[in-house]
Amino acid sequence: MTAIFVFSFVFPFLLLIALTQWVMKRLGKNVSGWISMLLIALASGVLVVLPIGGLPGGRWLTTLFPNPSIPLTALLFSRTVKHSFQIKLLDSKALHTCRLLSLLAGVALYPMALGAGLFDPYSAGWHFSWLFVLLLVITLGLLFSKNRFSIVLLATILAYNLHLLESSNLWDYLIDPVLVLISVGAFISQIAKHGFKALSAKQP
Repeated sequence: MTAIFVFSFVFPFLLLIALTQWVMKRLGKNVSGWISMLLIALASGVLVVLPIGGLPGGRWLTTLFPNPSIPLTALLFSRTVKHSFQIKLLDSKALHTCRLLSLLAGVALYPMALGAGLFDPYSAGWHFSWLFVLLLVITLGLLFSKNRFSIVLLATILAYNLHLLESSNLWDYLIDPVLVLISVGAFISQIAKHGFKALSAKQP
């Protein structure tokens, strides 16, 4: 329970850093560099552990969103590092892979879990099953192709083995509704962007 409690602060902490960076950039402030990152991280850390209504600030988000997936946490971490140090931990290939796999997993999981399919794939996450084998095959394939998202999947497997989330179902470590919605939004944005470019190219 200690590991779960400590890890539950990671996502709110990163989310506060990302939101602070976004607001500061909107205000025209520089958010790059170690000093800015240190100050933002310190302020975010204080807000996450500061008691609000008898509960640490970070735990309030956990009550609303108890199991942010490991890939979503990795995306948030990569975003904060990029804004602070201009380092892309996850390149465009890894991001595209994350969105594609998350979208496919979401399409396969959520409608069937609500009774739209012949079986409930969510039940496969409670014990060793085809889901574990499939995840291993995908992870190894991405490793051999030198796709950085393979590191995220390895972290997902490690987090599952360490029981870092409040859920004990592998699906909750792999995807969550927010990640699926982000993936859908990214693909819609890409399609709209390419469609606009195609229409512009056809104009005389």
